[in-house]
Amino acid sequence: MKKRQNQNQIQQKIHKLDEPNPMYEELNDFERALSHFGTRVELICAMELGSKIDAETAYQNIKIELKELKKIRKKDK
Repeated sequence: MKKRQNQNQIQQKIHKLDEPNPMYEELNDFERALSHFGTRVELICAMELGSKIDAETAYQNIKIELKELKKIRKKDK
């Protein structure tokens, strides 16, 4: 019985994480892109640290992501 209650509590917490955070609802395009950029760089770094990609590929991917971020920034100004 306790195990089932714990599973339900975990599922409720996970469901709560899926709900949109009102703090992020009013972000402009650049702010959303910046958040996305951070997530992508974090993922690329994790892949490089996990030996899924080499350092040069990681560098090139981050460079591409930065280029996209700069395009959005110019559009947003």
